[in-house]
Amino acid sequence: MDLTTDPANLAPLETLPQELLSNIIDHLELNNRASFLRASKRLYHATYPHLWHTLKSNDSPRKRHAASRYSRGLYKIAKIAEKVGVENMGFVHVKKVVFKEGDLTPEKGFAGTDPGLHKFTNILEERLTAGVIKIQQVELCWEDLARASNGATNLLETLKGYQKLTLPQKPSIIAKKMKDSGDPRRPIVFPIRVFALECITNLELAFGGEQQEFGVLLEETVDDIELFTNTLKGTTSLQYLSLEWRENIRDTPSLVIELPQLKELQSAITDLKQLRGLGLTGYLFHPSFLVIPPENTKKLTIKQEVSIAWWRKFAKHAFTGLEDLTMDTRHAGTELISDWLSGDEEEVRFFETAQEFTFLLGELAITGLKRLSTYTEYYYCPDDFLTLLRQNNPGLQEFTRYDDLNI
Repeated sequence: MDLTTDPANLAPLETLPQELLSNIIDHLELNNRASFLRASKRLYHATYPHLWHTLKSNDSPRKRHAASRYSRGLYKIAKIAEKVGVENMGFVHVKKVVFKEGDLTPEKGFAGTDPGLHKFTNILEERLTAGVIKIQQVELCWEDLARASNGATNLLETLKGYQKLTLPQKPSIIAKKMKDSGDPRRPIVFPIRVFALECITNLELAFGGEQQEFGVLLEETVDDIELFTNTLKGTTSLQYLSLEWRENIRDTPSLVIELPQLKELQSAITDLKQLRGLGLTGYLFHPSFLVIPPENTKKLTIKQEVSIAWWRKFAKHAFTGLEDLTMDTRHAGTELISDWLSGDEEEVRFFETAQEFTFLLGELAITGLKRLSTYTEYYYCPDDFLTLLRQNNPGLQEFTRYDDLNI
């Protein structure tokens, strides 16, 4: 009998059923998995697939020089594969790949033009096409795709044709935007044609366009609304969505709130039946435009400049199924007095600050809420909002947050 398989010679951990052992390994950090792998022959074979399950960068490339990429995990994997052969590595076990911000874009450094992760994405694309790997999830920064290598775009193109692959299930795509672009005036347009939209489960969607010195043209606003709408119409598997428009819209025409395109956008959002989390940031086309999440959305984060008319609409909606609400609303009052003001906003026209104008909702339709998070600085709400919310939602847990909003 092989002493390494004799139960009498095995450590208690080695005698556990494979399913239970896999659950334990899943909870280990990467370094601990590597140590676990070296403990014994059985633990090696049990741990090795988990070691390859998720591949991701171990550094933030946009904050360091391009030359530092050569010491990062994903680049190292491609270099090792060149030496020992791709077939001798554990790519067959890869289920998830995470590209951090800047990973897919070449940069010029001391060592010349950095190819980024071109070789690595080529390996994934070739293995995926050959049916060797069964990728379940890809996470990336979609704004990087404007300058991505051919390897990256080929990988996404292959995933777009996932129906032709021998995958056990439809792959999941997490498409994030840059955390800090450094240039709020640059145009950012989501590359619809690059993705299989129905595979996107988590999306940070932002359109900025060129910020005008004096206001935003109505035609540009319509174009942006249609970009949002056309993108969301295809994202039938979306579970988490973050929408962000401009940080400052200056003088927005009052006609925006009457645009039929806004109704089409709301309809596209309502049709996201699998959505569980929604985040709203910036001036979403008009301070009086209330975005209503689909029924049974569990978490809603609002970080917007809103009007009195917005609050009146908000108060009337029940938000069925909502459990977690984060509010960082600011008052779009006299600092933005302009053409956007509608008839039911006239009462605030002569007040310099929101604090000078006392506004009461009178009633609030939200029930079933379990958690409320608010911000201390700049946070504004009608004087009776919190009182009504507490009355309608007994046992409501309240928190004050100071960090960045995350859905």
